[in-house]
Amino acid sequence: KYLIVDFGTENCQGVNGKYRRGKILANITGRYRNAGTVFTITLDNFYVNDYSVQGTKTVTNNGRNSDGNLNYTIVVSNASITKDSQTRTWESTRYREWIEGEDTKWPTIYDDVYSITGSASGTTVNSKDYTMTITSALNVQVGCKWVRGGTLDIEFGLLPTITVDYGDNTC
Repeated sequence: KYLIVDFGTENCQGVNGKYRRGKILANITGRYRNAGTVFTITLDNFYVNDYSVQGTKTVTNNGRNSDGNLNYTIVVSNASITKDSQTRTWESTRYREWIEGEDTKWPTIYDDVYSITGSASGTTVNSKDYTMTITSALNVQVGCKWVRGGTLDIEFGLLPTITVDYGDNTC
């Protein structure tokens, strides 16, 4: 299946107050829960609040792991955000394991919990390279606005490593 979300060529304001224009393109080879399904999302002349957003996100369903949980690989490539000749870029590879809530279906998705591992790297608008590495799996529940647990390290060259601790898995 191929899905196009077309915001048009003029700014379109969403319910969150952000303005968008351009297209989000999605190629979907199957259902989210089916092993082997691949979602590929690309952007076509896409802007949010006059920031140019580019890149490709690919989500691949790897099937069940040794614990019996569905797991996915998420790759973001050639990602960038540009405004006024200032660009930030990044790439990432993450692994998402569906650890709770798979047995409930829509509309009861708010109990779904994922364990996320992986890393990202990129360049800031000041041309500073950075890496982010998940050092303890992040715990993300669909019904919670924030990451509930886990840690990640952010490294900027010779500066001291910044560790972000998301807490004890409570929302």
